[in-house]
Amino acid sequence: MIEVSVDNPTDLQKIATALQSKTQAQPVYMCIGTEKVFSDSLGPRVGTLLNESMPYPCFVYGMHEQNITAENLMYSYNFIKTLHPNSPIVVIDAAVGSVEQIGKIQLSDGGILPGAATNKNLPSIGDVGIVGIVAEKGMGDFYTLNSEKDRLVSRVARFIADAIVMSNQTA
Repeated sequence: MIEVSVDNPTDLQKIATALQSKTQAQPVYMCIGTEKVFSDSLGPRVGTLLNESMPYPCFVYGMHEQNITAENLMYSYNFIKTLHPNSPIVVIDAAVGSVEQIGKIQLSDGGILPGAATNKNLPSIGDVGIVGIVAEKGMGDFYTLNSEKDRLVSRVARFIADAIVMSNQTA
């Protein structure tokens, strides 16, 4: 696993290079989350940014008003796997962590375990996982809405989207 900070500009290239090495074939992006829970809106924000900023067409699932949530997760994942059987699936989701980890992005092989922050019992999905840590462990902070949290989630989403776009430009 690689962990980088949105506050370190050189980490953008680091995560883009690592992502490119993990996704040799044309990847598909599955952005998990909902706009109904503020901290959980990271995935749809990234999906929307990717849809707007990729230099060439790519497959992005999970955007504003087209959320992939716990309720439709397995259906969506199986649908994506069926449509793109030879493409690596990069799964993007929000996460919780320690106070020191807030604002960090983690890139890992083997996908992610979605819903862990909210104690959901969901299977691991994806080939590559990108999580943005946007709240402290504990349910209260994950559901808190304030302007500082809005800026944080926006910065983390922009960082992840920029790293993905950068990884595709150097491919």
